[in-house]
Amino acid sequence: MNGMDRTMHSQSNPFLSESAVLSQFPGFGPTRARQLAGYLSVGDDGGGWLYFWFSEAAIAPESAPLIIWINHAPEQNALGCLFDGHGPYLLGDGGRVHANPFSWHQHAHYLIIDQPLGHGLSFAIHPRYQPENHAEGSQQVYLALQEFFLRWPRYRQQACYLFGLGQACHTIAHLARRILDGNQCGQPQIHLLGLGLGNAWLAPEIQLQSEIEFAAQHRLIRGDELGKAQALLQDFRQVLASTSPLRQQRSTRLALELEAYLERCSGRDARDIRQPPRRAASRLADFLDKPGTRQALHIDPRAQASTAPWPQSSWLESPSALFPPLLEKLNILFFHGEYGMLGNHLGLDVWLNTLLWSQAEAFRQQKPTEWRPYGLPAGTIRRLSGLSHVLIHNSGQHIARDQPANALAMLRQYLQTKEAIAYPAPYII
Repeated sequence: MNGMDRTMHSQSNPFLSESAVLSQFPGFGPTRARQLAGYLSVGDDGGGWLYFWFSEAAIAPESAPLIIWINHAPEQNALGCLFDGHGPYLLGDGGRVHANPFSWHQHAHYLIIDQPLGHGLSFAIHPRYQPENHAEGSQQVYLALQEFFLRWPRYRQQACYLFGLGQACHTIAHLARRILDGNQCGQPQIHLLGLGLGNAWLAPEIQLQSEIEFAAQHRLIRGDELGKAQALLQDFRQVLASTSPLRQQRSTRLALELEAYLERCSGRDARDIRQPPRRAASRLADFLDKPGTRQALHIDPRAQASTAPWPQSSWLESPSALFPPLLEKLNILFFHGEYGMLGNHLGLDVWLNTLLWSQAEAFRQQKPTEWRPYGLPAGTIRRLSGLSHVLIHNSGQHIARDQPANALAMLRQYLQTKEAIAYPAPYII
């Protein structure tokens, strides 16, 4: 798409006539840093729009990098990510919103993209616009990003990093490849420098085994339960290796059955085994149910319902082949909370050792060392060149919620590996 096509694409977005600037945040009051919210188009025909929320960096905005957080679960929305410990706000009881002293926007511009299309606060006018896989979803996010930079060109020149959790790492890998290819093919440049992937779900054939091992190590399953879990895994592998036309549906069913079985046997939340099984986030739902909230945050009424389900088989896709070239070009951070069973660190270590890239053998020889961001043990780190793997202690999958100070320290260290920017201590919201 050339520059003229991009301009036409931007002009096709009816939301351009509406201001995206947020002057007030519901339950909090006047915003202190520049904040935006609204919709970005995913195509010239106006078939769907991705919701976004943005905060300018509170400190040194003229030189701060841009973090793009890609939503990780179709049943969640951008505001769930916003209140998850990374953003400038925390949601309390009764819809009260508080300042987050460990917000990532202290050190970077912070953009959340709500995807896939038709879920969360994003919407499509017809099911045919729904992406059928992560590659299609990443193309829609790429178009939305180009529109964002066209509307607010001051941020295009900033160093850019893609972040996300779990299944979002599929989309992020495809999006990174799309950005790098576009940069080489004459598309408007996006200065992508790195990826930050938390509890990444990338290789089900490896990581399902690691979930069983994780559960056994923490004594969440034992005896006959362990045997049944291994039998389900064996059935999954056989179906995945078959040529049956029903391969995707059957392997998906078995994988979901295995994960549900592990969670049922353990009686724990797979995202944080210290917690009981997950429950719906009623606090956020109540906050979003207020008409004043939806109006203030520029949420379109059409975003109240999804138009089509996200294919369950999509999470079985493996983007492993995309990573060797990405490792040669980008600074990649993998991070885990030690108590997150889904996409846990055991499977990620095994998967990393299977990748073939120029530093593969040297990385395999690297042993985890103690990570001490504030002079005290906070986890372990395995690092070589531009690849890092951090395991944060006393945390589930959502590290910024469980260990906000350490999560912020991890971010600062990561950004400073290629950008020696000195940020002062105060924070602003």
